[in-house]
Amino acid sequence: MNQIAREYKQAIIIGASPMGNEAAQLLALLRWAGYGAQEESCTRDCATCRSGCRKPEMKKDIYVIAADGGLGFLLKNKLRPDFLVGDLDSIKYDDILTEAAVKAAIGEIPHEVVPVEKDDTDMGLAVAKAYEKGYHEILIYGGCGGARVSHTFANVQLMSLYAKKGCQIQMMGDGIRMEILWNDCKTFSSALKGSLSVICLSDKADGVVIRGLKYEYVGSLTSDFTLGVSNSFIGQNAMVSVEDGTLLLVYERV
Repeated sequence: MNQIAREYKQAIIIGASPMGNEAAQLLALLRWAGYGAQEESCTRDCATCRSGCRKPEMKKDIYVIAADGGLGFLLKNKLRPDFLVGDLDSIKYDDILTEAAVKAAIGEIPHEVVPVEKDDTDMGLAVAKAYEKGYHEILIYGGCGGARVSHTFANVQLMSLYAKKGCQIQMMGDGIRMEILWNDCKTFSSALKGSLSVICLSDKADGVVIRGLKYEYVGSLTSDFTLGVSNSFIGQNAMVSVEDGTLLLVYERV
């Protein structure tokens, strides 16, 4: 008897060009989702399918948004987003990615070009678009670790804002992942390695519990003290929870 298909629903936002492992991870995810390469189809005539016991399919509802310069990364890898938003001031042209080629691609992509002088960032507009389309799980690539540190901080603000709207946003970097924990609990597999920093973004976070890491803690954190920085995974299942407050979780593979 065939099992019910599972669903994978997520928005992926690409900002400035991802680098290193971040870029490789993003490309693998996009190709798994069917972008840029036709997925190998099953003839449904194998022994597993004939027995009626094949594994459930994965329904992939992926919505890819290029936030300005992210379009250049996608086009260089022969990929197209579902939507483009931005003022187009961050796309870097070269012999491969010419201005004419970019203009031609934009003509075939649903897009919203906005003024350079505005009251929001291109990433802010991209996250708002994903939320408007009903995507509450969002991955951001090319949003941290770049030359413009101010944009990294602004993106953390965005993550905090949308956490309070019920969104789960993860911002990926080269060997780094950030996410917001707001009045919630997060668990981590024993297989994880590296460090985890728990940083208080609200003035105070009460009911903080950190278990299964090198340094365990129960109590409160404040935004003016660095108590939660550079904890470590130790091969155990771990968890971080907060009853009242906003925490930034920074996972680094060091």
